[in-house]
Amino acid sequence: MLSRVAITLAAVCFLASAQDTYDTIYNDIGSLPCVRLLNATGYVGCQSMAAASGVLYRADTLEDINQLANDDGLRNKYTVVIPYWLLSSSNIDILKSSKKLAAILAVVNGTDPAHAISARPTTFVSPDTTCPNCEFGLYANTPNQYQWNPTGSGLLFEQFDFPIYALNTMDTRNTMSYASVMQAANRNRDKGYQDYPLKSLQFHSFMWGAQDTGACLRKGWCTPVGGASVWSTPSTNISYTDEKPIIVVTAAMDSRSLFHDLTLGVESSVAGMVTVLAVAEALSRSTIPLDTMSKHIVYTLFTGEAWGFGGSQRFVQDITSSPIQCEKPPTSGSGCAYPFYSDLEFQRLNPAKIEAILEVGQIAGMGGPGGNPTLYAHVDNIQEAASTTLLNQVVQVGANGSTTIPLPSTGISVQAASSDGVKRGLPPSSSMSFLKSRGNIPTVVLTDFQKQMSALTNHDQDDNWSTPNTVNLIQQAASVISKTAWLQAQGVSNSTAMTPAQTEAIASIQVDAGLVQDLLECLSLNYSCSLVDRYLNVTASSIPPTRLPHYSGTLYSQSQPFPIFAWSFLANMTSVKNLTSPTPRVTGCSSKAATVQCNPKEYCVGDQCIVSLTRYHDAYGVGLAINSNAEYYIKDASKPVWTESTWDPIGLRMFDVTSPDSQIAELMTGLALTLISGGVIWYSRRFLKKTLKED
Repeated sequence: MLSRVAITLAAVCFLASAQDTYDTIYNDIGSLPCVRLLNATGYVGCQSMAAASGVLYRADTLEDINQLANDDGLRNKYTVVIPYWLLSSSNIDILKSSKKLAAILAVVNGTDPAHAISARPTTFVSPDTTCPNCEFGLYANTPNQYQWNPTGSGLLFEQFDFPIYALNTMDTRNTMSYASVMQAANRNRDKGYQDYPLKSLQFHSFMWGAQDTGACLRKGWCTPVGGASVWSTPSTNISYTDEKPIIVVTAAMDSRSLFHDLTLGVESSVAGMVTVLAVAEALSRSTIPLDTMSKHIVYTLFTGEAWGFGGSQRFVQDITSSPIQCEKPPTSGSGCAYPFYSDLEFQRLNPAKIEAILEVGQIAGMGGPGGNPTLYAHVDNIQEAASTTLLNQVVQVGANGSTTIPLPSTGISVQAASSDGVKRGLPPSSSMSFLKSRGNIPTVVLTDFQKQMSALTNHDQDDNWSTPNTVNLIQQAASVISKTAWLQAQGVSNSTAMTPAQTEAIASIQVDAGLVQDLLECLSLNYSCSLVDRYLNVTASSIPPTRLPHYSGTLYSQSQPFPIFAWSFLANMTSVKNLTSPTPRVTGCSSKAATVQCNPKEYCVGDQCIVSLTRYHDAYGVGLAINSNAEYYIKDASKPVWTESTWDPIGLRMFDVTSPDSQIAELMTGLALTLISGGVIWYSRRFLKKTLKED
């Protein structure tokens, strides 16, 4: 018994000693990694097959990078710390060719003068391709299609066999990591990278996904990129057979960048999402109820758009496949187990009845030239005549100073994108998914650019906006879209011929600039803001969320905060409230369910019991499908099949590295001690055998 206690105590002491030794040697650092993604033909992104480590080397300029590459006195492997704007293919090639590169740390935002926002260059280069997602768009088979992102570097589609991580002072933990790394890098620099011991970082970034999506799915080493789109309509009684036309108001919800934890996409997607939410709020003010109009209005916010229009293409594919033949009902809840659909309410939408699409694209006004901001209305140049009337109406509504359709005094004009005489067609947009199915739908995509997408397209530093410029642009765009959608739903082609009731109703549709400001802040910088908390009670969390990424994530992952908020907000704006109660039921149904119960067909949103036709819709590449065993496989490799690799625990840790001579001495000392220990053990065994007279 005593021997067992002794062994246990020895084991505990050993583990404690091992932990103390680890804490003495290593300092764990918060990590923001570049990861591996796969498609039908290969993979992109970053990974390292084995743990990589390198001495911290600070390079603030291209000259610093060249000095590291060319200095023969620097013979270690190095973790190079650079400002994000130096992270380019050419600079990476310089470091790789030097044979000294172990890993890269790119500082997106920092407190050091070299890394502050004020130090950012005046011009940016989008890391996406010269025409993002165009291989899956409306003009994929059109020769010489227009390049909307001509300066795009394509960095997002390169393969890196070494770790690339980011540093960003976006919260307390990451600020501490940044400070720790920079202090260590500065110490190494002060020592001339020669005076040992030097600070080094070790990276763990092994990704299981290999080869391509097909092979990866067969081995179970990856998951489809995607999430949940949201659609909503004030017409709670809409049906496939009701013969009423449909007006679609849409935008993307997600973005992408090299570092998914940092993906905000204020220009790429957040501003468009905010615009659609502001449109829904403004239209809810109409004194003529929207569900009584001659046409339905349907709001759609798509996830997975940055990955081959995954959300919009799947939505269009599903609504055009109605009615669904469900072979295997779910064991609980709605939808269908096989073929799999999480919800089947989309079958109430008749795609043949879609009469107009109004989409909001890049709208934050951050990536283009200065001067007076302008909104541009883009139409398809192949079936241009189909959209001419809608285009003219958008431009007419956008004319400031209209007496029949009052707009906010933002000083922002609306022009046809082809007003310069060049017909470029539509920029990459969700509308393309609808037009690929039926090309003659009148469609207008509203953006802040005429010829070229923002240089911040899918950029890790697309994380800021200008007040009041961005707010004014969104307010103007939301005003134009909401009033155009209202006119379309009312069947009014000439605003001067409206009835007094219609004139009063359209005047009641006003976009709230304060709401726009709140939505921008909530959806980019502080998810625990009062607006979100009003719907989701997020501040009840032990660690309330603040800045959250707009990377769509992987399908059915738990991290879908923006679709959840969009669902709640749109459900509230399109709802019939307190349907069965003569008095307001606002007594806390979300937080006091035991006291206040909503009826079976009601939802509890913002502490109110409401009826709403607002639903989630699965969003992932239409080249993928799910078999009867709930396994994903490639159905059509010519369509989007993006997946994300699974990985071992990812992280990085700091430690001191001694000089090569010291390391050799330590090795020899270890070998000597091992030999001595072996000799002592051998001699002790012989001595004990002889003393105890054992054979």
